[in-house]
Amino acid sequence: MFHYLTLTLTALLTYNIYADQIDNGLRDPLIRCGSESLSINFKTQGAFEGHVYVKGHYSMKQCRTDATLEPNVNLTVSYSACDVIRQRSSNPKGIMMTATVIISFHPMFITKIDKSYKVQCFYAESQKTVTQQLNVDIAKDQEKKIFVMVGDEEGDTENQTSGDHKKLHKLNDPSTEERINYNVPLPDCKYRVLNEAKSEEVAFATVGQIVYHEWSCEAPGNNQTSPFCVTVHSCNVKDETGKEVQIFDENGCAVDKYLINNLEYRSDLTGGQLSQVFKFADQPSVFFQCKIRLGLKDEDGSCTRSSDHCPVTLRGKRSTGTGENDFDVISQTMTILDINEPTSSPQKKNTELQFSKLFVSSDVCVSPTTASGIVVFVSSLLLVCLISSFLLCFRHQTVKVKLAP
Repeated sequence: MFHYLTLTLTALLTYNIYADQIDNGLRDPLIRCGSESLSINFKTQGAFEGHVYVKGHYSMKQCRTDATLEPNVNLTVSYSACDVIRQRSSNPKGIMMTATVIISFHPMFITKIDKSYKVQCFYAESQKTVTQQLNVDIAKDQEKKIFVMVGDEEGDTENQTSGDHKKLHKLNDPSTEERINYNVPLPDCKYRVLNEAKSEEVAFATVGQIVYHEWSCEAPGNNQTSPFCVTVHSCNVKDETGKEVQIFDENGCAVDKYLINNLEYRSDLTGGQLSQVFKFADQPSVFFQCKIRLGLKDEDGSCTRSSDHCPVTLRGKRSTGTGENDFDVISQTMTILDINEPTSSPQKKNTELQFSKLFVSSDVCVSPTTASGIVVFVSSLLLVCLISSFLLCFRHQTVKVKLAP
């Protein structure tokens, strides 16, 4: 009975230790996509006392809305501020604007009930149809001659062929125009950072870890052949605060060999390269954004890229392409851990650990009766050992006498 009450009391105390949650929540969030900004508007269950801000830009007033003390909040984010990600999409064709919005109900801290939303506004582009106009001239043997007879059609042939009664109308058919429409579907492209084995995407990594950057495009309908070649270029590594550094230039050439080397294309629509994980100082996460240029294959079916003649380390000459077929691809965000402190080899570490366990002191609790018994037993054992040693040292020598018969 005593133990039961003790456990019950402990449970009650544990329950009372937990802090109360903020009694508030969201109702009916609404997103509006404007021509130059996006806005998020939502209602709350109670008066809002927290903050709404774009992730990584809490310190910027234009990227944050503070407590309204009313049950509704609105945040408008300009596309030219707060480092809103602008991504040109190929399938469907258009521009995607993305921002991560944090809704915090506490005035100072992030708590359990807070929310994070990835807000996206997509602006579709009008489709362009590739047309080819063919002007076909009518040959002489295809000219149609229409004879219109004027007069009595029962007259003789001579009269019918008379110039006064016959008019020859030659239909000089103008050049006809034939329009052939052929819509070439664009491939769907993506950018992933994989582990060294290329088996899965990397979400958490350590500085110096080997990863594989992969850019790949798939033709619609799983077609095996595509008329396009891809060229990856204009790549930047970014963090959530808006800091960015270029790692591939406009031609697709590597800028810094210590970060990543020039790309290797495994096929017309796939390229990649191994690299070691790196990050900005004192920033926990990074992601990558690149452009993919879609160009048509040569007449012999080969691909000619602006990165075919990249220098080893220096930036290449700027491409003269129009960028009309450039699309943006963004990798997943990776959380990067700092470099660990130097440690000894695993075998030596395990040996030291096992050796140290022999000398680790630990507390053993026993009852007073048990402790007294142990002391008496040890004392008695020591006393017996001492007496036995004394007797063995000072015992008399025994002389054996054998009597003759």
